Amino acid sequence: MNTTVRLTERSGSTSSQRRKGFVPVVVYGAGSDSQSFTADAKTISGILASNPRAVLTLELPDSGKKNVVIQEIQRQPISKQLLHIDFQQIDMKAKLDTKVAFHFTGEPVGVKSGGVQQIELHELDIRTLPDKIAASFEVDISGLDIGDQLLVSDLPKHEGWEVLTPEDTLIVRISPPAAQEPTEEDTAEPAVAETAGEDKAE
Repeated sequence: MNTTVRLTERSGSTSSQRRKGFVPVVVYGAGSDSQSFTADAKTISGILASNPRAVLTLELPDSGKKNVVIQEIQRQPISKQLLHIDFQQIDMKAKLDTKVAFHFTGEPVGVKSGGVQQIELHELDIRTLPDKIAASFEVDISGLDIGDQLLVSDLPKHEGWEVLTPEDTLIVRISPPAAQEPTEEDTAEPAVAETAGEDKAE
């Protein structure tokens, strides 16, 4: 994915810009000074929804185009409105450290047998060239049975990626079914049977 985002010069207060549908942004890196602009909030929201780690092409006023990645996102805690975006300029010929989200496919055989799927790791740390960055890493877990687990070392190799996450890191496991809660009948005091012909105390 390579999306072009057109930036505009900032004018007026940040609150007025947000009301007009723009979000303040800062562009930095690659040996240049930080620059402040605004971007269309709907465009940025669409990118974040599809692939927040995509390599983007920015069109800067009077400065041409620059390749960037989103480095930081600030949102309003309650409304989740975009408040600010930091873009980092990158060299398309230089590797960078980033993350890729797992996309698990298939229903584990252990889950079909009553086991519980427990995901312990949602993203993988990698080092790669910008054009090798992917929106997600598809991993088939249909073969996992109860008691099985998937480690980083079990992942298939991906061309162009250097995995930075330790190989012994747990990604997902299939745990046995949770113990059934005892019922009132199970916890009731057992009845004491009286032996036939037993003498009773006077």
